[in-house]
Amino acid sequence: MSPQQPPDTMLDTQATPQQCLVKIAPGLPSPRKVFIPPLRFAIVEKNVYRGSYPRPLNFPFLETLGLKTVLSLTPVPLTAPVQEWCTANGIKMVHLPPSKSKKKSIPLQHSDAKIAIEAIISQSTAPVYVHCLNGSEATGLVMACLRKLQFWATPAIFTELQRFSELHSSFEAFLEGFVEEVEVPEDVAEWLWQGMKDQDGVIGRHRVGVKYKNTELEKRRIARLAGETDVLSNSLGANGVGTESVE
Repeated sequence: MSPQQPPDTMLDTQATPQQCLVKIAPGLPSPRKVFIPPLRFAIVEKNVYRGSYPRPLNFPFLETLGLKTVLSLTPVPLTAPVQEWCTANGIKMVHLPPSKSKKKSIPLQHSDAKIAIEAIISQSTAPVYVHCLNGSEATGLVMACLRKLQFWATPAIFTELQRFSELHSSFEAFLEGFVEEVEVPEDVAEWLWQGMKDQDGVIGRHRVGVKYKNTELEKRRIARLAGETDVLSNSLGANGVGTESVE
């Protein structure tokens, strides 16, 4: 006859595995709490996340991110349950309904991507969760434009884009046409151009329009562009390009 087990370690033969675990190790987190990320969830940069429309089953997971902002690229605002969850957790809700595009495969316009990017690159919104309905086209194109602002090569941008969305021929034209003047906030995220700024702390020439909200940085940017233009003109003149021959 086996010795009787102490009462605090006795297991009920009818108990579930979860109940047994609680009895053996009562200090562990409840095994009933499951962390499920939203569909197509991914980390974009430090404190920047992307995915599909957040649902109640995603709340426990999203709470681990310490979110400050939820940026919704959706036709209508968040549903009441999601709004209540955001309010309860002190999360700011930013609704940016995409403007209709002339092409069905393009769910937003360049101006929408510009506004979204300006919010994403500001430290005041971080940590931020960016989503559309399915975490695919609208979110994907905004992130593609963000990568262009980060000087990513086009093949690298589309490699990332196709992880979340089926590629359309119109996507390339949309990305190529994104030359909006992005206003860089004073509290710009460190990851945006890390290691790429000049000694004055600015980015000059860019495939995307850039304008610094900080007046001093904007002056430095304009000065740098003027200097680059002078260097280019002198270089062309030295090689006889753009000069008229005299007989």
